[in-house]
Amino acid sequence: MRTIYVAVPALLFAGLAVAQGAKPSDPRDPVAKVPPVEFRSALDGYRPYAEPELRDWRKSNEEVGAAGGHAGHRAGPESPAQPAEKRKPAGHHEGHK
Repeated sequence: MRTIYVAVPALLFAGLAVAQGAKPSDPRDPVAKVPPVEFRSALDGYRPYAEPELRDWRKSNEEVGAAGGHAGHRAGPESPAQPAEKRKPAGHHEGHK
């Protein structure tokens, strides 16, 4: 059992030493090999602005109403239409009796 406490860290450190490989070149060395520089424009893939198609606001409102309301304003599983005795208290006071 004690050999495991010695063998496992020794194998781990040996693996780390092998994984490091060759020493990186000195950045101050003028003859060091470096990967070629690749130029990519910041404007690659630019799409000019286009006006979105205008929709009828009444149809948009009907779609939101049919979906159950706007995100963040939708009624959850317990809607305010339920009687007060069936609703659970919310927020900080939920666990208090």
